[in-house]
Amino acid sequence: MNKYVLKRKTFAATTRYDETDNLKRMKDSDILAEQRKRADGSGFKSVLRDTAVGLGTGTLIGAASGLLAKRNKLPKIKRRAKTGAILGGLVMATAGLNKRRAEDENRDFYNRRLEYAQRHARRREALDWEHNMTQRDGYSF
Repeated sequence: MNKYVLKRKTFAATTRYDETDNLKRMKDSDILAEQRKRADGSGFKSVLRDTAVGLGTGTLIGAASGLLAKRNKLPKIKRRAKTGAILGGLVMATAGLNKRRAEDENRDFYNRRLEYAQRHARRREALDWEHNMTQRDGYSF
């Protein structure tokens, strides 16, 4: 066994180029058979879920801060709970929308690169067909 083994570092995080670079390694027939990515429709649901989590968390934090105040009065607790709910909901809704926008951008980027690869694959297929038909022995126009 070799005691001098080179170690490679692997990166778990992938970029959006990693997925589209696979198109470069595909055969033309596989590129032409590849389907465009579509939105699955779960983006809006995840934004709503994130907003609900933010509302609940903000309410709890606001109510806790109202309880820890020097004067432990119910109107102060309610007001801080409402403020916390609004702030938490806004923060989480913004984060959810940003995540959804990033997914949309990645999907559109993939679809643009796929269109480009398919356009060139169709061109190469047409050229191959023409060369195969016109470069045969005994073939004349």
